[in-house]
Amino acid sequence: MKICAIICEYNPFHKGHQKHIEEAKKLSNADAIMCIMSGNFTQRGEPAIIGKYMRSRMAIECGADIVVQIPTAYACSTAEIFATAGVKIANSFDQVTHLAFGCETEDTSLLQKIAKYLVEEPDCYQEKLKQYLKEGNSLPYSMEHAMIDLHEEKQLPFKDIEKIKHILEKPNNILALEYLKALKRINSRIKPVFITRQGDYHSTALIGEDTSALAIRTKLYNTGSVRSVKKYVPKNIYPLLKSEITYFGLPNKELFSDLSLYVLKTKSPEEYRKVFDVREGIENRFIECSKHHKDLNEFLLEVKTKRYTYASLKRIILSLLLGIEKSDVESIKTLDVLPFVKVIAYKANRTDLLKAVSANTNIILRVNNVEKDIKGLYKRLIDIEDKANQIYALLQNKDAIIPNIAPDIYTKTIKVK
Repeated sequence: MKICAIICEYNPFHKGHQKHIEEAKKLSNADAIMCIMSGNFTQRGEPAIIGKYMRSRMAIECGADIVVQIPTAYACSTAEIFATAGVKIANSFDQVTHLAFGCETEDTSLLQKIAKYLVEEPDCYQEKLKQYLKEGNSLPYSMEHAMIDLHEEKQLPFKDIEKIKHILEKPNNILALEYLKALKRINSRIKPVFITRQGDYHSTALIGEDTSALAIRTKLYNTGSVRSVKKYVPKNIYPLLKSEITYFGLPNKELFSDLSLYVLKTKSPEEYRKVFDVREGIENRFIECSKHHKDLNEFLLEVKTKRYTYASLKRIILSLLLGIEKSDVESIKTLDVLPFVKVIAYKANRTDLLKAVSANTNIILRVNNVEKDIKGLYKRLIDIEDKANQIYALLQNKDAIIPNIAPDIYTKTIKVK
């Protein structure tokens, strides 16, 4: 059996995602699609607009065969960590032969050459990169300008610097590079499948089938109306989206702001320093600025720097809230396979697939096949997941029943007919 993996968030699922699944299956000629998805919080450091079980069901309804989860400790980190975790999960399944992902460039050969260069990371590149980072610049900016400098000094093995700049300025290309780097670092047998993305990932404009998930989320929060986004999601998904939001509501941004400011105001410098990506004394800026704000967005505006983007700041805050420490995040770099893989949903008629997807790790399919004696990193990841589920439930409609009061490892997988 050949399985094509897709690393995703589906926040929320829309027509572009359905098209991506169809293209992935066609280009890979796979027998099944496995979605490797983030949980109730996303890589932006924000609560997902709808819960992970419904998002996984939507994926199944639109062509996926099985959905497994990226542990929250990794899913809510940098693009490198997110990609590394997703790739290592895919690689732990012997039947996963392809990994499909989007990119803005059609020059996929150059994309792979850049990835190889970044994995090898020559000394001259390392020095330039560190120099730009030390000046307080973001990682994407530092990568691009390190290469520009090396090109001017005739030390870069690429001729067309304009093409390099174009690639490094696009968000999906950056994530694609991280997937390629992760595949190369572990010498994976998995073949990349490139799907050219249309539209602007960061756009909030509603533009037909190219409408981004960000645009849909923005519209939902601005209007409170599910009908306002009806034409941007697949027809069979709209009733699911409507029923989910009608019952659970949209995650309460005001409450999330209050919870975030609470941890910002009460954590010690030592606790800040345990968080991944906290360095250069940024914890002091966090603590001092938090004293003067009652609104998270106003706090972020004051704290943001060239080095610390809004997304990186929100990831730090979420880590404080969920108790995710640097050691938890960095553990993915040394793991060959994760301690466990949690299956969230699968097609009820694909029993052949369930028999085939025997991962080289503990695979959690249902309540009666969990590991009984969990400890170490296994327990840390599960505890973080439990806390994420509980806090996410707090953000939902107060009249809605809390769906997962037990640790995530003990929740049941959904079979979708």
